[in-house]
Amino acid sequence: MKELSKYKMGEFWNKLLSAVAMAIVVAVTPGAIISPFITGLAKHSAFWETILNASNLSMYIVPVAAGEFGFNRIEKASVTLASLVGSGAVAFDKGSWVLVGMGDLINTILVIAVAIVAVFLTRDFVGSFSIIIEPILCGTIIGSLGLWSYTYVHMISTGVGSVLNAITKLQPILMCTLIAMAFAVIIATPLSTVGLAYAIGISGIAGGAASVGVTSCFMIVAIATFKANGKGVSLAMFWGGVKMMLANFVEHPRMFIPIAIVGAITGFIDSFLNIQNGSAEAGFGQPVGPIDSFQYMSGNTGTNILILLLIYYILPILISLVVYWIIRKFPKLYNSNDWKVDIDK
Repeated sequence: MKELSKYKMGEFWNKLLSAVAMAIVVAVTPGAIISPFITGLAKHSAFWETILNASNLSMYIVPVAAGEFGFNRIEKASVTLASLVGSGAVAFDKGSWVLVGMGDLINTILVIAVAIVAVFLTRDFVGSFSIIIEPILCGTIIGSLGLWSYTYVHMISTGVGSVLNAITKLQPILMCTLIAMAFAVIIATPLSTVGLAYAIGISGIAGGAASVGVTSCFMIVAIATFKANGKGVSLAMFWGGVKMMLANFVEHPRMFIPIAIVGAITGFIDSFLNIQNGSAEAGFGQPVGPIDSFQYMSGNTGTNILILLLIYYILPILISLVVYWIIRKFPKLYNSNDWKVDIDK
């Protein structure tokens, strides 16, 4: 109990959500990057079919990998039991257990949180019986609670995603602008855009706007950090290392202004191109975003590649250069020292 009290509420959830976000990134990346290139080959070759299956199977480990909280092996395994059972990733169908996906992420997070608290509350009392008590407590009792809550939590989370997807189809200009702007800002916070996109199930045009928005953040931060930090840091930002600057963003909230502007403009343009992404890839920027988007496009391959280069790279870079040039004219909104990354922190 004393160890649990050491964590502030924000620290507890940040540590839990960071573990979940990392689990999603690790699980989704193989399928998101490899699958589009070998799906066609897999239809005609057992070798490539095996590679494809291996890549796609990775996504099922999210509930297993998400329960990381620095516990010992028994505690970690027990939390993993609760996470897997309560996630909804495994369903009992006609006498067999069947893998049905990553489950409901929100329900998984809630189950993991309850399991972690339970471990903290009981670890001082169970002693050597932990190998018996904790698996039962987490896997059976808390896992059962997760199975019960899954239906209701999943209904709410998918409902939110369905509403966003439907509204985006009806009002693509407004919604793509807002979604891209929101995800451009969210990726620069401790929150996980990958986890958020998957949790609420945004996909299609809404998913494409989210991915484009995340990419736009990469571009403006890469450009803004170039002068203050040099090529190395700027290149890291280009490839998605914006979380390195969390301390800067917290200390200087004005840095979100150019990020939001670039995200909004890029999202507005994206609304006319109808770029799409699946919910598992919507929270990623480039290079995962354009690779996944390509699967939803029809028509000439060369034209499609050009469109993806335009919306994921050329336009975000050009817009970022213009916004960066303008924002530097306003000292109250821009200070070059804000963008200096202290790698030693």
